[in-house]
Amino acid sequence: MSIKLARAYKKELHNVLGKCQFIEETLRMCIFSAVEIAKLELSVHFPVKYKMEDVSKLTLGSLVTMFTKINNDTALHEDLRKITKDRNDVAHRSLLFTIGESKDKVHMSEATLKMKGIAERATDIHNRVLDVRYALLKALSQAKRSKKKTT
Repeated sequence: MSIKLARAYKKELHNVLGKCQFIEETLRMCIFSAVEIAKLELSVHFPVKYKMEDVSKLTLGSLVTMFTKINNDTALHEDLRKITKDRNDVAHRSLLFTIGESKDKVHMSEATLKMKGIAERATDIHNRVLDVRYALLKALSQAKRSKKKTT
């Protein structure tokens, strides 16, 4: 494998994994914001005992499943499921090249382009999740202000 192709591939690999990590962390923040809103709005009626620790150890797939229960954007849910599959493939299979594959410039170029495509999709998905995060923060702020008025 040429050193230039190997570096380009590693760069895109790290880029994909980093972007997927941002998605994972933002999903955690969304879920925790929803929990905080539930505590403010519902704890009078029944206990909401979720803690950040309950969410902090969840995998990306589990976070996506939880996120779908607090968000109605089915297109985003589908994209999150797809990027989770891609992320798992990247994380578990990306470094498993045969000697022949690693010396095949066409294969390495195609693999690098595939990584770039996944990174671009991950960026778009992360931006959409950030929009949800912003809306949840706004709702949380309103819930806190409303709670202060009633106490």
